[in-house]
Amino acid sequence: MNSSRRTFLGRTGRTLGAGLFFTSLPSFTKGKHWTAASDRINVGVIGTGGRGLNLIETIAEIEGMEVTSCCDILPFRLERALSLCSGAKGHADYRALLEQSDLDMVIVATPLNTHFDIVKDSLGTGNHVYCEKTMTFTLEETKNLKSIVQDSGLKFQVGYQHRFNPVYHKVLEYIKGDEFGPLSHIECYWNRNGDWRRPVPDPKWERVINWRMYKEYSGGLLAELTSHQLNIVNWMLGSVPERVVGFGGIDYWKDGRETYDNIHLIYDYPGGLKVSCTSLTTNAEMGFQMKFYGKNATIELTRENNYTARLFVEPTYYQSFEKSSNAEVDGTTGATELLQKGEPITIYESAPGEEDAGPTRDGLASFGRDIREDRIPEVGYDSGRDSAICVALGNMAMEKGTVIHWKDYV
Repeated sequence: MNSSRRTFLGRTGRTLGAGLFFTSLPSFTKGKHWTAASDRINVGVIGTGGRGLNLIETIAEIEGMEVTSCCDILPFRLERALSLCSGAKGHADYRALLEQSDLDMVIVATPLNTHFDIVKDSLGTGNHVYCEKTMTFTLEETKNLKSIVQDSGLKFQVGYQHRFNPVYHKVLEYIKGDEFGPLSHIECYWNRNGDWRRPVPDPKWERVINWRMYKEYSGGLLAELTSHQLNIVNWMLGSVPERVVGFGGIDYWKDGRETYDNIHLIYDYPGGLKVSCTSLTTNAEMGFQMKFYGKNATIELTRENNYTARLFVEPTYYQSFEKSSNAEVDGTTGATELLQKGEPITIYESAPGEEDAGPTRDGLASFGRDIREDRIPEVGYDSGRDSAICVALGNMAMEKGTVIHWKDYV
């Protein structure tokens, strides 16, 4: 009997009999907090909108890190942020924040078009930088940031918190296994049913608060949502796409927005592996979901109240196994009985309610350790660069309505 089949179906059989199947997780998933190895890391947060406030609240849970200054051009947002940080200093201009001599690290949580300048200035004043995704707005900025990061000698991480979520490590473990078969297609969905707008207390703040809607500031759905999934795909595959084609439009929300309310793209990776990406604002079916298609099985990853990864074995693979099986593997009978019914096998399920809170906390805590221990960040410039290029070329493909080749721009 083929050893890979024995391993694959034997493993899933044991999974069904003994509850969810977990293996040891990377060190960053062990424990909610971490202990400071030396002095406290003083953090300045630039941009205190929804994401900035979330990061401020998260840092409060991490021992050895403290927000000591905040900056925002909107007074009411800055006031809210300062109410969460006892004793923190407030600034309306980020350059004033960077003049503080007691800072160690800066978080950049501002509109995408401002990332490059703020990151450059923050590194230039001797601060380690945690920059929210997408890393940079334009291809030129992406290329120019490389030398700035390298020459600074400081730590730089991009806020792709999904990389610190153990569900993706579990999925990758199965994909890399001999039993899964060659991976040929990945589908990414991030659908919502709503206009994606935020309330504006005064019309003069419309473009500042709803910057995601305007091309001057934002890369739209691709930069703000799908970028996370592309970062995961690039990491899992260890490569970048060779070309991309796509379509998008402002087809429903006729409210003055400039970025698309729906996007549909296909990225073509080396070896012919295709990655399709869809993001809607008019229908929430599929929600957040990724599907990984192998020759022998499919993995479906979903996020609702929690993250769940389920494995579906291909009927042809099961039938081949059944013909060659003499019930030599413990648990095989139970597994094949369920597989005949087409039942999925849960390979990972997170605790309800955590969603991205845990990975965000772990990503920030990991960056703190990188600073203290002089380690290379898990999601540094190279990872941020590849994702930023995917976003820029994807938006270009939709704008031009043509196939865009990576080699022509990078």
